[in-house]
Amino acid sequence: MALIVCPLCVREDDVHLVRTLEDGRKEARCDDCDFAFVYGAPVEPKKVAAPRKRTSTARVAKPVVVPIAVVAKRFPLAGDVDPAAQERADRLKQEFLAAGPWEPSALVAPHWTKYRWVFSADGLEKVAIADLKYFADSPIGGSTGDPTVFDKAWVLLGEFEAARRIRATTTHLLRGSGDLEDRLTTLVDGSFAQSMPGWDEALLTKTLAVAEAYRFVPIVTYDEKRAIALAVYGIELPVVDEVSLTIGRLAVWSNDLLVELAGDGFDDLHHTAAFLRWAATQH
Repeated sequence: MALIVCPLCVREDDVHLVRTLEDGRKEARCDDCDFAFVYGAPVEPKKVAAPRKRTSTARVAKPVVVPIAVVAKRFPLAGDVDPAAQERADRLKQEFLAAGPWEPSALVAPHWTKYRWVFSADGLEKVAIADLKYFADSPIGGSTGDPTVFDKAWVLLGEFEAARRIRATTTHLLRGSGDLEDRLTTLVDGSFAQSMPGWDEALLTKTLAVAEAYRFVPIVTYDEKRAIALAVYGIELPVVDEVSLTIGRLAVWSNDLLVELAGDGFDDLHHTAAFLRWAATQH
């Protein structure tokens, strides 16, 4: 007999009880989409008969994350853009490219080249601590917002511990095990054991844009990419959730979608970013 509606495929006729967990919650599985999930509220365990000893409340388990292969089909594709919206975006692109040659800041290319080496396996071991701090504070190639949280953590942890965490974070982001999208999520939400406070979505995405300059556009937050997708292509991207459409997945997939939609004809992805931001302001 069905127990509850599946949160993934929203079916109820193929959901069955698997087991009852120690904290009183139920684990169920949807046979239709093969997704296991937990529901119900945990029950506080009974206190042991020891009046002077304190008992702890049962911890709520972290939601089970749906595999990427199951979730990816729920994210919009370039083919989902309405033809009229795509035609308008193409007209804007031609107007933008016809306006004149691209003139990027002269500071960006050497900065990007330097930090591409810094974030390599060899560079991370040799880079000066001051250069790691400078990357966090510098707006060259893409502003990452208010650095207050990072700067406070740098002082409280001390520069050696802060630098160690940045190195660990960067190594995990660029060369860790598992899917990039899920590694990015663990770093953004702080569940990676050696995360650096303040080295947030914007800095992590900027790191990707430096290390993989032919894939990642230097638009460093999902919120901005989501706004651009709607303004330029008329396509509404999903909101973040903790179970399936996590921040890391949406950040990476929205990047790839915008790069595909913008297409060729740009000098580099900085040029692409300039077009997307400009096009989002055209009404």
